[in-house]
Amino acid sequence: MRVHHGRLVLRLTRCSRTVGPVIGAALIAVLPASASAPALEVVARNLDNPRHLFAAPDGAVYVVEAGHGGDDTCTGTVRNVICVGRSGAITRIANRTQRRVVTGLVSWATPALQRAQGAAAVLVHGAVYDVLLGDAFANARGDNLFGPDGVVAGDLIATPAGAAAPRVIANLGAFEVAHDPDHGAGPGARFGDPSVDSNPYALAAYRGGFAVVDAAANDLLWVSPKGKISLLAVFPTQTETLTRVDAARIGAPPTMRSIRVQSVPSCVAVGPDGALYVGELTGRPYQPGRARIWRIVPGRKPLLYASGFTNISDCAFDGRDLLVLEVADRGLYDPSSTGALIQLAPNGARSVLAKAGLVYPTGLAVAHGAIYIANYGFSPGIGPGPHGEVVELRR
Repeated sequence: MRVHHGRLVLRLTRCSRTVGPVIGAALIAVLPASASAPALEVVARNLDNPRHLFAAPDGAVYVVEAGHGGDDTCTGTVRNVICVGRSGAITRIANRTQRRVVTGLVSWATPALQRAQGAAAVLVHGAVYDVLLGDAFANARGDNLFGPDGVVAGDLIATPAGAAAPRVIANLGAFEVAHDPDHGAGPGARFGDPSVDSNPYALAAYRGGFAVVDAAANDLLWVSPKGKISLLAVFPTQTETLTRVDAARIGAPPTMRSIRVQSVPSCVAVGPDGALYVGELTGRPYQPGRARIWRIVPGRKPLLYASGFTNISDCAFDGRDLLVLEVADRGLYDPSSTGALIQLAPNGARSVLAKAGLVYPTGLAVAHGAIYIANYGFSPGIGPGPHGEVVELRR
């Protein structure tokens, strides 16, 4: 996941512009140790930077693995090198077994396997997998610098099972370059926010097509089955008061006392009322309690549905209640943060369903009376240290 002013998901600073709502070049790389709470049962292990989940009608749960990059193409500056490969995948979880059903999706990360990005979300229908791929380094045409393996970065693609054979449905980066719906709102390039920036991150089936959240562009799009893209909503900035510590973290002068922070939308869910609900990661300095949830009905202005959350990574409906997943309950800069799963009732009542054992959780799904969470979402599936997992919560 990069975590920057205006985009989300492990984004690092690019040569000429920053890469997303992540912490520019400073993704949190050290994960706190934490044992799973008794209520959380691990149902999939050794995942490679897991992101969003998809619950299929047959009860299976699919998890997107962003991968760990590769050594096919390396690009960037001396201090911010990323290497591209095809280590991304989709894993199917059913009856306490797991199996990779799609492999060879584009992925990129640092040589040390940090800041991984790539596949972010999936919808499954029959033998077809609709996969949303993150983006980075977009040029004036909406393309990237990743070479042949990364040509579809920033696209919504369809692929059959097995080795990925992408068919492009829509190029979200090209749409951002052509339209820039938020008009570059935010802190600006001085603090790592290019005016034109795209990082597609969340996906939902909607009205026969796709509702797509572009975290870096700060908007919600609708993609028709034939790939036509239209704008559903743009999410506004908010002004944050800065402490001296905050200013230092974002590279601002110590006398700077406020900054416009981008929305960085990170999830989209279709509500029981047919409206779309979008949650925010927010941008640096990731102050607690500043993430919002918006209710969107096409043709109307976004309506603020709830506020007071911190760094939302995913959201899903459980009946009429909205489940909200926080990747860091005290903010991404606070090492004491854990993840948190919060239940939001229609009347605004909130309760914490899970906290202990959640370490940088990144994905959420509800299926057959259980809640599934992608945990250790910034953990490569190779090398030492914790690996990504999916846990099940039954109440």
